[in-house]
Amino acid sequence: MTNRVYSEFEVREQGIKFKGKDSYVSSSCVGTSEEELEVKTITKKCRGVVKKTKSKGTGTGTLKESLHIPYDVFVEAYGMNLSGLKPGVYAYGTDSKHKEMSIVQRVYDEDDVMKLKAYPNCIIKSNMARKIENGAEEVAETELEISVMPDDYGIGMYEMIADEKADQELIKKWMTEFTPDLVHTVVAASETGDE
Repeated sequence: MTNRVYSEFEVREQGIKFKGKDSYVSSSCVGTSEEELEVKTITKKCRGVVKKTKSKGTGTGTLKESLHIPYDVFVEAYGMNLSGLKPGVYAYGTDSKHKEMSIVQRVYDEDDVMKLKAYPNCIIKSNMARKIENGAEEVAETELEISVMPDDYGIGMYEMIADEKADQELIKKWMTEFTPDLVHTVVAASETGDE
């Protein structure tokens, strides 16, 4: 662990891997990425006065992104590749099921220090919304609101400062091979069937 201040400044690389797929697809044209991870707060009262408060993470949250997303990633994320359509035709309707995915990011601070982040269990929860503005001077980014859900370990987000003290093999694999098992020393109970 480092004692320095780390302020996330820029997402330089992002990858998305859909459930059941083997590899991450680059989706690195990110304008903004905003995370909000949820907590559960428990209070203890005595005669109507709060005497004790405890907060703990839930493994859930929201990731809001503005980005230019590859079309094939957009189609798969929104479940638009429906059967029964002619080649090259995609549709969105009652049979469209948003796909679960994992997101990895390579983030930098203002001093060019890298942080690796991962959201292992996500799904787009926002409506499909696109805007066309004729004559605009800037191409509009796609706005996505993504639900962050806990993985088999109860974790919704992982991160590590990728400095000289970090596991160099883990740094190499993060953006292409990330799974929760890659970063844990013990396999989750649900993975071994010991629930």
